[in-house]
Amino acid sequence: MPRSALINEPKPYAFFGTFAGLPFWPGGLTLLAAAPGVGKTSWLLRMVAEAAAQGFPAALGCYEHTAEELKYRLRMQAEAAVAGAHDRADREAVETCLAKSSETVLLPLSDAEDTLRAIEETLTQDYGFPGRGPALLAVDYLQRVPVVGLTGLLNEEQRGGEAAAMLRSLARRRGWAVIAAAAIHGSMFNANVDEFDLSALIGDERAGYEPDRVLLLSHNGGSRPCGCVDLDIHTLKDRTGPLRRRQIMFWGERFYPALESEISRHDETTHG
Repeated sequence: MPRSALINEPKPYAFFGTFAGLPFWPGGLTLLAAAPGVGKTSWLLRMVAEAAAQGFPAALGCYEHTAEELKYRLRMQAEAAVAGAHDRADREAVETCLAKSSETVLLPLSDAEDTLRAIEETLTQDYGFPGRGPALLAVDYLQRVPVVGLTGLLNEEQRGGEAAAMLRSLARRRGWAVIAAAAIHGSMFNANVDEFDLSALIGDERAGYEPDRVLLLSHNGGSRPCGCVDLDIHTLKDRTGPLRRRQIMFWGERFYPALESEISRHDETTHG
């Protein structure tokens, strides 16, 4: 054990980048919880695309969507970045935007066979992810990660805690930042945000204990006439700083989670 007098300015939460408005640090595990259809996958996709554009190894392992669906969403997000929520986007500008994140790794996964160990090996052996060093891995979603017990694959209700522990171990071992979407109990879909705590996550108590940070994405009022939706980001847990609340707007037509600083662009579009 090191003596405290010999420890010189430890910085366990030294952020290496901010992607889609969220800062990340090596070895950290974040869970992004929400009801279905709120925009979790799209936000994760924007995070990894921005990380890749900044030169970091970045991947989205997705148990929910095909590679074609994810590529389509990336293109729609590039249109949003260029032209806002609804305006027509210049094709050349969109291609230029997409080229910046061309190193983004998209992994469509099977919840019957693609374990975390298999994902780790694929990223290090086939995509040049560092054996140890800054990289971003997003997993969509936690309860679909295959976890094998004594009697075979665990069901989704049982996987949450074990998968969270495995992801935290992976993050610490590799020095990667890991973020995973997490399902919540159906009884909480329409609950008041003040009723939420870590027990809302599907899985045993480790589903809430293991992560360094847990964010909840929830509706903030109704949808706008154009279909765009105001959302709140609530911090349920954060070992790196204080709890807080932020806003984003989901531009559904283009699968784009617009940050607080971008929301004003919505009203500048022709259909806003």
